[in-house]
Amino acid sequence: MKKISDFLERFAKLAQNSDDARNAVVGALLDAGIRVRDTKNVTIRGAVATLKLSPPQKSEVFLKQGKIIAALAKNPLTKNITVVR
Repeated sequence: MKKISDFLERFAKLAQNSDDARNAVVGALLDAGIRVRDTKNVTIRGAVATLKLSPPQKSEVFLKQGKIIAALAKNPLTKNITVVR
């Protein structure tokens, strides 16, 4: 017998690409001290969040990636994201 969580997992993956998930990623970046101008600069595919940022900002993301991933793990929409680049 299948668990109900198996069925609901599909919807969690769909919600991950939503604007709410993008806003959560931007919020985690702001908590780490990195400003993002628009949520359109964030693309989520699977467990990877790709950011369209300037090279200095990308360096900051790399340095603070542990803090960002920890913040994303607390949010149910973004808990599957394991890489931010």
